Amino acid sequence: MQSFVNTVDLEHGREWLDTPAELSSWLVDNGLGGPLEVVPGDVQRALELREALRALLRANNGAPVAADAIATVNRAASAARLAVELDDGRRVRLEPYGRGLDGALGAIVAVALAAISDGSWARLKACPNCRWAFHDYSRNRSARWCSMQLCGNRLKTGDYRRRRRGRPPA
Repeated sequence: MQSFVNTVDLEHGREWLDTPAELSSWLVDNGLGGPLEVVPGDVQRALELREALRALLRANNGAPVAADAIATVNRAASAARLAVELDDGRRVRLEPYGRGLDGALGAIVAVALAAISDGSWARLKACPNCRWAFHDYSRNRSARWCSMQLCGNRLKTGDYRRRRRGRPPA
């Protein structure tokens, strides 16, 4: 799921899922099905889901939860025909029964929903600066940036400079 959200570098304008062939290749490379027949409209659906998941991750870093993001994730789960199954008698899992792209996107949604259910979702965040998805390894779950050396330093330096000029921080 984190890898899916990070298929675009918003800071440098690099998109890894620009074409149906790139989306199909990414899905195969990440074990989400064999070569799929993907059309341009499918790429748009995948990108909408990716950005909805990013919006939910931004909420883990204090941003408001976007209702349209929740609706997009729910539509993808419905299209994937996610079903709850008993795993080994002690655990449950979500299994997508949709075919093609719906099933592949459903597998990503299933990971997100499982993380929300087991509490690990709060550890996954989107950087407020570059919007890259990252795992918060801090003990108290207080990490704000993907990297203190990169984004954290940029924001803190910018705030410092604004304070020195007498302007409020960003």
